[in-house]
Amino acid sequence: MLLRCFIMTAKDKPNNKNLRALFSVICLCIIALGLIVYFSTQTRDTENVNEATTIAETTEVQKRVTVKETEKETTAETKKQTTEKTTKKTAKTTEKPTMETGDTNTPFESFYKYPCDEAVLFGYTEELVKNDTMGDYRAHTAVDFKCSAGAKVSAVNDGLVMSVTKDSLLGKVIEIDHGGKLVARYCGMDTVNVSEGDYVTIGQTIGTVGEVPFEVNEEPHLHFEMTFEGKTVNPLDAMSKTE
Repeated sequence: MLLRCFIMTAKDKPNNKNLRALFSVICLCIIALGLIVYFSTQTRDTENVNEATTIAETTEVQKRVTVKETEKETTAETKKQTTEKTTKKTAKTTEKPTMETGDTNTPFESFYKYPCDEAVLFGYTEELVKNDTMGDYRAHTAVDFKCSAGAKVSAVNDGLVMSVTKDSLLGKVIEIDHGGKLVARYCGMDTVNVSEGDYVTIGQTIGTVGEVPFEVNEEPHLHFEMTFEGKTVNPLDAMSKTE
């Protein structure tokens, strides 16, 4: 009996080897199939993730950033242009016009009228002279034309009224640009018939004589000053007149 079992076992050995080999092959196939399925799934997931991130999300982010940045740049450029236009407009508005020089109002050459009476009460001097009202010595960079109180004051030539002001020493002052950078100041006015920005013609009445506070002890007169290119000049020289 034992011999028979030994013989049968010996006969079954080849079959067992074949079964083991078959089983091993099947296991290897199952493992290989599992690996194929696993890696296939991983590849698909990776492609989906990469595609969504690199194409969809990136495009969307770039689109949002581009739109916002473009809007900011456009807004900044618009503000800049508006500011430049406003600045230019303000500069043009605040810039005062000047009187153009013509053949009839060229400084030191053209004909000028006296602003009132031709009599000179006190002439132009850059030296220090006694001021009876103030009790001191100072230069008299003007010409005092003798005029009765209330006498009419005329524009010495065509011009543009630059300002009408009141000064503690000079009284009411009318400043007129007579062209060619020649500016006249009519000081000690009583009434004033013109305003800033008005154009006047030679001989036009611009007001009446009043008094000059720092020369009030003198006879009634018009205190008349002139500047050429910003520097004080003798009005009689500028108008080619003599005392």
